[in-house]
Amino acid sequence: MTIARLLFLPCPFARIIGHQAASRSGGGAMRLRVRHGFMRAVDKLTQAAYHASGGRLGGRQLSYDILLLTTTGRKSGAARTHALLYIRDGTRYIICASNYGAPSHPAWYHNLRANPQAEMQASRLKVAVRAADASGEERERLWRQLVAVRASYTDYQRDNPRVIPVVILTPEG
Repeated sequence: MTIARLLFLPCPFARIIGHQAASRSGGGAMRLRVRHGFMRAVDKLTQAAYHASGGRLGGRQLSYDILLLTTTGRKSGAARTHALLYIRDGTRYIICASNYGAPSHPAWYHNLRANPQAEMQASRLKVAVRAADASGEERERLWRQLVAVRASYTDYQRDNPRVIPVVILTPEG
């Protein structure tokens, strides 16, 4: 399989790998670890494609729009970049802190809570953004739009004790 093909694997493929590992080991924890490991690798490949092509590659994977979000590590102070699915809401970018259905929030979400200033790249557009959690009716509206793009978010929420945050990235300047 070529690297280019790996960049465009749908996330349900990760679930298949996870289910196979879980059925052999008998545990859901193994499924989650395999899914996370696989998706971290896809994340790094997406970042590499983005950076090598100046944003011409990696911004669209199958039917998903992907952006790069760079936060400041809340403990380390180091720049941390992740590839994330997004939708648009006017001039704002909407992302979901699903963490692939894990019971804890992703590290990038904790980083944004500590410092809501971040940078993002959507295709060739690079911009400073300010992050805020959606709440109330707005969160519900945006959640429905995210689920329409990626139905597995419904499974992640159903199987999860935490409310999965919907994060609004508002471009600055």
